[in-house]
Amino acid sequence: MHVALLNQYYWPHGSATSQLLTELGEGLAARGHRVTVVTAQVDVDGHATPGNERKGGVDIVRVRATRRGKGSLLDRLSDYGTFYASATLRLATLRPAPDVVLALTTPPLIAAAGQIAGLLRRFPTVSVVQDVYPDIAAEHGVIRRGGAIWHLWRAAARVSLGASRAVVVLSETMRDRVLGFGVPARRIETIPNWALRELDERGSGDAMRLRYGFGDRFVVMYSGNMGVGHTFDGLLAAAERLADRDDVLFAFVGDGHRRREIERAVAARALPNVRLFDYAPRADLADSLAAADLHVVTMREGMQGLLMPSKLYGVLAAARPALFIGPPDSAVARLISDAGCGDSVPDDDVDAIVSAITTAAAETRRGRERGQAGRSYLERHLGREHLIGRYEDLLTRCARAPSTRTAADAFRPGAGEARATS
Repeated sequence: MHVALLNQYYWPHGSATSQLLTELGEGLAARGHRVTVVTAQVDVDGHATPGNERKGGVDIVRVRATRRGKGSLLDRLSDYGTFYASATLRLATLRPAPDVVLALTTPPLIAAAGQIAGLLRRFPTVSVVQDVYPDIAAEHGVIRRGGAIWHLWRAAARVSLGASRAVVVLSETMRDRVLGFGVPARRIETIPNWALRELDERGSGDAMRLRYGFGDRFVVMYSGNMGVGHTFDGLLAAAERLADRDDVLFAFVGDGHRRREIERAVAARALPNVRLFDYAPRADLADSLAAADLHVVTMREGMQGLLMPSKLYGVLAAARPALFIGPPDSAVARLISDAGCGDSVPDDDVDAIVSAITTAAAETRRGRERGQAGRSYLERHLGREHLIGRYEDLLTRCARAPSTRTAADAFRPGAGEARATS
């Protein structure tokens, strides 16, 4: 089977979708499939990635697109638009033609490139929804829910999802969101993400605790993207309440849109028990995660089913207990409960956040047991090879199934809803 993977980012880019897709591509290649990645040329460490190369049995085809970055909406639209055009043309001329295209949601609606090319070359597209657009953009305040842009974007998403041979979601909560686009339930497959290969071997954390200067304090860590989909008010309020405790330290490791906001809050409140660090190098990721005694995962209210924080899988792999601060009806809260690896509290209940942290600091043995339970859950239910096998099975079925629906069909009013109820 010839599988074409489509995403703006791929190795050696450091984004979460890039790393996951790289492991998926190399995993499929190791199983004997021909794998071609169509991705964008990007800047990594100040240098442009080469046009074409081969790594891990995967043929990487990089197309030209602007590289203006995320400085403004215009910059993003330029990068997205040029990548859409280049990727569509490349897929339409790829030799040999793929049997199936797997497209992620970076950028949004990029699956349309595979679907347009597929109309010409007669291959199907499978969409992998990592983030639900345009709903997530509306929650971020980028567009107005119910406005003209929202309606147009949602209509385009309905067409693209409807034209997909199958749609992969990361959780059952996300599945419910995608059903709202009129996608038939029988064509939605729930396949969660997994922990990165660097985390297969657990780190001790000793070297990074020394490098970070943690000493013997109980470390509450938030590691990863500090994005607009996350919430930090409750965690910072808890840090303020515990500022007089010398044995508890709060560490933020990473970057993102809200890091400056966190830095300003720490400075304004003069919090001596909060430290911020840049992302750890990938080679040190396992040790960095293991340097914590308690990991925090957060999510804003309203984000349920729109995303699934990838940092959660790293926490499970590190065998450390978790504290989820966010909506109790989210997939994150459900997973933590199923794994028995921590607690979940809402962001506005600062008393509960403080209680969870102080209890964890006092019961470190129980914390280790919870962390081990999380690692065991990961190995039983979220193993990389098992999940890649599920992708392989889905792609094989989609590549061989006779086409019953095309992108053109998706433009018919009510077509998706009619099938959703059949």
